[in-house]
Amino acid sequence: MIKKQFKNYENYGYYFPLFNLKGFRSAITPFFAGDVKTDLHHYAIEPASELELYEHTQSRNVLFIVDGNTYFLNGQTHLQQDDDIVYETDMLYQKVIRINASHQIETISFVPLDEMAELHQITYKNTTTKNQKLRILTATPIYGRSADNLRDHRHVTSLLNRIDVKQGAIVVNPTLSFDERGHQDNDTIYTFIADSNDLNIDGYIPTVDEYLNGGSFHFPKGLDRLVLENTHIDGYEAMGSVSFEEVEIKPNQSITIYMAIAITNKELDLNTFKKTYLNESSFKDALNKTNAFFAKYVEELSFDIDSKETSNQLRWVALQPLLRRYYGNSFLPLHDYGKGGRGWRDLWQDLLALIMTNDDSVFELLYSNFAGIRIDGSNATIIGDQPGEFKADRNSITRVWSDHGVWPLITTKLYIDESGDIDFLLRKQTYFQDKFTHYTKQTTTPHQKNLLRSKDNQVYEGTILEHLLVENLVGYHNVGKHGFTKLEDADWNDGLDMATKLGETIAFTHMYAENLSILAHLIKNLKTKDIELFEGFELLLDTNANLSLYFEKAEAFSGIKITKNRDELANILNKLSEDKKAFLNEKAFENDTYQSYYNNDGELLDNEETLSLTGQAMALLAHTPSQEQALKIAQKTKEKLFNPSIGGYHLNSDHHKVLHNMGRAFGFAYNHKENGAIFSHMVMMYAYGLYVYNLSKEGREAAFSMLYQSQKTESHVWAGIPEYFTEKGVGKYTYLTGSASWLLLLIRNQTFGIRFDLGKLTLQPKLTKADFIDGKASITTYLFNQKRKVTYHNHKHLEYGSYQISKILSNGKLIKQPINQLENNIEVYLDEII
Repeated sequence: MIKKQFKNYENYGYYFPLFNLKGFRSAITPFFAGDVKTDLHHYAIEPASELELYEHTQSRNVLFIVDGNTYFLNGQTHLQQDDDIVYETDMLYQKVIRINASHQIETISFVPLDEMAELHQITYKNTTTKNQKLRILTATPIYGRSADNLRDHRHVTSLLNRIDVKQGAIVVNPTLSFDERGHQDNDTIYTFIADSNDLNIDGYIPTVDEYLNGGSFHFPKGLDRLVLENTHIDGYEAMGSVSFEEVEIKPNQSITIYMAIAITNKELDLNTFKKTYLNESSFKDALNKTNAFFAKYVEELSFDIDSKETSNQLRWVALQPLLRRYYGNSFLPLHDYGKGGRGWRDLWQDLLALIMTNDDSVFELLYSNFAGIRIDGSNATIIGDQPGEFKADRNSITRVWSDHGVWPLITTKLYIDESGDIDFLLRKQTYFQDKFTHYTKQTTTPHQKNLLRSKDNQVYEGTILEHLLVENLVGYHNVGKHGFTKLEDADWNDGLDMATKLGETIAFTHMYAENLSILAHLIKNLKTKDIELFEGFELLLDTNANLSLYFEKAEAFSGIKITKNRDELANILNKLSEDKKAFLNEKAFENDTYQSYYNNDGELLDNEETLSLTGQAMALLAHTPSQEQALKIAQKTKEKLFNPSIGGYHLNSDHHKVLHNMGRAFGFAYNHKENGAIFSHMVMMYAYGLYVYNLSKEGREAAFSMLYQSQKTESHVWAGIPEYFTEKGVGKYTYLTGSASWLLLLIRNQTFGIRFDLGKLTLQPKLTKADFIDGKASITTYLFNQKRKVTYHNHKHLEYGSYQISKILSNGKLIKQPINQLENNIEVYLDEII
């Protein structure tokens, strides 16, 4: 639970996600701003962006008219500017208690597990010593259409509305929807419901026009323009305004109303809905179920480390990958871009957390994702809602991110190591083939159903291993004039999008080299001696591969397969990897750090005065530097980029000018977004790399500086970790960040040393003295498909590097490493190195 108290005028821009796994998604604030939707084209409340966090008149509201004075649920009246607010959230509900000299209003909000609706229980309490006259009137505008219509046919789409007043509800059922998808019969109903066991409804105001009546949302003038049940109105902006009879309430007396906002494909049975959710017992029951579900979810991977505050914070971090899976990159107030989907990189990085929590959907998601790869090594960029759903680009514009081939192997390797399922590599999967070929530089006739087909028009399937090889070998060989991987339209940093011609990403050259080494290791452990591959691989396995020839062969795809000897293939990959790493050390390591990029003029981005974190992080993750080099990198990077007062490591140095030869990121103000912010995703990968080299103190400092910054009130981070911190140390883009998966991976696999290799577990803790709470640190995680707790005992308060594992016990029995199975929790005792 997170709970804070503040004054009404202290609005720090906090917002909170409320959702369920059926696809209902909300964003809500302590002032009830935010929005309610199921997807881009179905918003019940008007879409909210960052500024709407501070005043969103088109969102949820209730009017309380007390002895002639009007108060708002959202607090936006002159009478409420000195209110106290107690704000509380947990898994996954929001509670707001608003307190002033006249009354107290407590509101609990959540989304039930099994209903496409958002629910609110609102309790007004007279805290004076006198009777009060009270009238309550809900005041929530119903937007009821696509986000596209916010500035595209806003008025015209209101003419489609058909509004009915029924049994405490305003039901909005538009005749049509029209947006970029064209004109379609509407199939979605938006319902606002209010009910109370304490009050009787005396009328409704079902349209915004009547509610405002020449006034404004702050000062509405139509509060008495009530209509009765069974009223029907066509062609206006809808209003969820239900009026309750005025009553007189005694001192300390409370009045409770319930409110719901629903988005459904058929009309609700209102009586059933009210019985199921809108009374004290059923509301509480549904709330408890929601709370229990999400509390259980975050317990699948949890930690006792550093402090109670940090351990609780990590519960929210454990939820973040699930949030991004359901919210994509578009459905929270700061994430106001795109159309609701996730990117290619997101698919794989969010799976890291799902693998660690033993999510039932992991295998299907992992396997299905490979259907998005093209035979030329590129991948689909428009990703559907269903597993394995990839769509052809509707325009003639497509982009290639030079890092996209890297991530699938990292995720697949984790899955294979945790499960021991190395035969996953030999499973067959289709390829995506729309009109783009030659790494998307040319076009051709799309294959039927966007599935790669051989000359005889049969759908071609290749092994998962083949998919991984084509991505990484093409990425490896797709080099610029300096011998490093071409930057293409951008890499991990989307803002490096103006160096397509001559740009090179030295950073991800490291990763492609390392991935070939990983693939070699996996291949050597396959049982089969013969590896089946598309015939074009003969070209890709050459040291100086000619990609143009390969792309031609891929376009004129034959479907003919060849076989390669397992050990011969592994040796070729290892040699390619070793050669590239030697090249990187010779050409890219200078001044005790690695260069990261060449710009569009074919010149290095950084000089002696500047540095990019990405090149250091990727080099460490790829095991390119020696131990001595890694130590130098850690020292120099800290000297140039570390700022502990605002969260830690900058993404890059300040170049003091717009770099038109690099990308739009350098048009951003410095220390914002991808131009030098304290960018959590890259920081976590850098920290992980430091741990790889046993630089635990340095790695911990990098990761925990961000955790500690998030805990500060001035960071304005309510829960978890944000995408980045500004120059003021303020967190931005909270909840939906791939850094959450990397932080969980870091703490589990590096800090707590949960190291699987092809299904066998070895504990290799890198806990520092500061990680222990009263001499103990523990992790609850899945080991061998069973939830287990691993507790490390460090009663002598030894620092990392001065202890070793003295014994491992489970049920009082001694356990030896490597571990092949576990029947219970384990206790690990640390002692001095002898």
